[in-house]
Amino acid sequence: MSNEYEKVKKDFLAGRFKGCRAYFEKNKYYTEAAYCYIILDKLDMAEKLFNMTKDCDNRARWGLLLLQFIKDDIHSFPTYFQIRNFLEIDLGILIMYCKENYVDKIVKYADFMAYYNPECYKFIGRAFWANNLMNAARFYLRKAKDKFYHDPELHYLLAYIYYQQQNTKECQKALSACLEILPEYAPAKKLEQKLNS
Repeated sequence: MSNEYEKVKKDFLAGRFKGCRAYFEKNKYYTEAAYCYIILDKLDMAEKLFNMTKDCDNRARWGLLLLQFIKDDIHSFPTYFQIRNFLEIDLGILIMYCKENYVDKIVKYADFMAYYNPECYKFIGRAFWANNLMNAARFYLRKAKDKFYHDPELHYLLAYIYYQQQNTKECQKALSACLEILPEYAPAKKLEQKLNS
């Protein structure tokens, strides 16, 4: 991959869209160009480009599934690793580009995806959390906590949400659960200091 590719990819991931699609398409980065077409609401073109690389690119195969979610037309299944590697990142991209309608359609299939990777609730929750959509984040992180109670990060993320919402009691409860599981979890210890200062 060239330095120019890395720069354009970085621009796209940072929300600087101008010129990205043209560059990706011209240089035959069809999967990346397909994501640009999703942002442009040209889903048929995105599908065409994903199909061009699906035989050699797992991300393109995931991209086709993403389009199935968006179109409410599921006829294939995700893999554990596709969900782990791509779901959170792609939700973040769609949120950044104000594609809430696509995000809503994708997360509607959370229970379906959880059958293939139960951690999907955590990935969805973290995507919302990273984009400061705390009520939605809390909903999915709680669902994740029900399945993976012993994951200290889940308790910390919930504690952070409660801290932001000035819910001291729930924040302390979540921090205590986190630090009981992993006493040296640095972000939780730091947040506990802020809470008690």
